[in-house]
Amino acid sequence: VVGAVHLPLDGQCDPANIAMALAKGARQRGATIVENVKVTKVHTKNGRVTGVSWAQGEEQGTIEADIVVNCAGMWARELGAQNGVTIPLHACEHFYLVTEP
Repeated sequence: VVGAVHLPLDGQCDPANIAMALAKGARQRGATIVENVKVTKVHTKNGRVTGVSWAQGEEQGTIEADIVVNCAGMWARELGAQNGVTIPLHACEHFYLVTEP
């Protein structure tokens, strides 16, 4: 070995499996997860989120909820900005270095 890096607090995970495990746990505790829809508006009343309006193709509707989780990924910042909430998220490229012996 010519060189190495040791980071004792680093770890590895499979993001897809973690997301699925978190979703499963949320469903077991009563959460409803709706996928493949666009949130078009976040509704608020007295400074609290009360639900969302959504669209999927020609369909649209409103969901009332006590708790709404912003899982919009790289669009989370844009969604938060609709109600003056700053989401400290910035999409960027990831660079990898693969070396051969």
